[in-house]
Amino acid sequence: MKQFSNIDQVMFSDLVQKATDADFDENFPENGTFLKQKRANREYYYYKAYETSGGHGPTKTALKYVGPADDPEIAKRAQAFQRTKIGYRARRELAAKLRRAGYPAPPHMEGLVVSELARAGLFRLRATLVGSMAYQTYSGILGVRLPDELVTTEDMDIAKFYGISISIDESMPDIEDILKKVDPTFAPSFSPDETKLFSGFANATGFKVEFLTPNRGDEDYSSRLTKMPSLGPSVGAQVLRFLDYLIHEPIRSVVLHDAGVPVLVPAPERYAIHKLIVATKRNVFFADKAKKDINQAGALIQAFDTVKRGSDLGFAWMEAWERGARWRRRLGVGALRLSDDTFAMLSKGVAEAAKLDGKSADEYGLTGGKDGLLARLSIAKATAAPAP
Repeated sequence: MKQFSNIDQVMFSDLVQKATDADFDENFPENGTFLKQKRANREYYYYKAYETSGGHGPTKTALKYVGPADDPEIAKRAQAFQRTKIGYRARRELAAKLRRAGYPAPPHMEGLVVSELARAGLFRLRATLVGSMAYQTYSGILGVRLPDELVTTEDMDIAKFYGISISIDESMPDIEDILKKVDPTFAPSFSPDETKLFSGFANATGFKVEFLTPNRGDEDYSSRLTKMPSLGPSVGAQVLRFLDYLIHEPIRSVVLHDAGVPVLVPAPERYAIHKLIVATKRNVFFADKAKKDINQAGALIQAFDTVKRGSDLGFAWMEAWERGARWRRRLGVGALRLSDDTFAMLSKGVAEAAKLDGKSADEYGLTGGKDGLLARLSIAKATAAPAP
């Protein structure tokens, strides 16, 4: 698997930093102040904005959510609050160089969608970009050229924890209005089981924007819609199992549209392991998607091996494996669909992580190769309830 040059990798990291700084400057002008507030036993930064009345009344103030006080990137900016303006032209030039070097970029319309949603505060309000649009940013994060055919997508998936949505005293502007600025044909999509909430939006070409939230409760809630206050009163998020693992502690990246769009995406090692799981949940009508899931996971496993970061992947596998028998069966079945070489790379990463953690790799299912894993799954299946 081909790596990008060190210069290209430095440029990508620089663009992530510059795009994030520019987004911070735009959202929080210098005439305001930062303060901390405690919500549900956790401290958050808020920005206190001042709006002058032009001499016709008192100055108005408004609080704007910034993010968790324990996020080092947010804390660094809030505490300093002495920013230099990041030039649009410099960022655009960096993004153009990266595209010419072969880093993936979205089609123009899809780039506009993520750009407008980001501008409206989607990622500031702690939503995470998931799916193939997040996957395309991993070439920059890992410094490896991922297969072009695996970055294409016909939808944009956005995930958010329900608890975060209800704890933030701020909501997005009307999402339908934002999308119609990009393409007037965007219209709400409805679920057959829910008539009061939108399940997402789609345009005339079939491109979809959908919202997801983790299901950590009863299985009966899976695939239903739930209100997400920070996304507005009419937007519902589909409740999905295993999603909490994917979007735990997302990282900053950039989508290479225009001058770079700062986004939050899942850590790539979590993305790879999560794809092994969700591939096993697809029925025969979604065989192509299941194949893409496995191929994306496989490409990321190869990338981690190429850059000598197999233990990162190993720790992600170990965390998922430790979540219980149902998780282990999903993980095992997904891993068995990998090529033999890729399976061996995953096994090596798990062995490295287990050694660093002072544990035996035998505890995590991969030391006996595919035959050993298959035997282990067969024994477990004979004594356990069906996987959800």
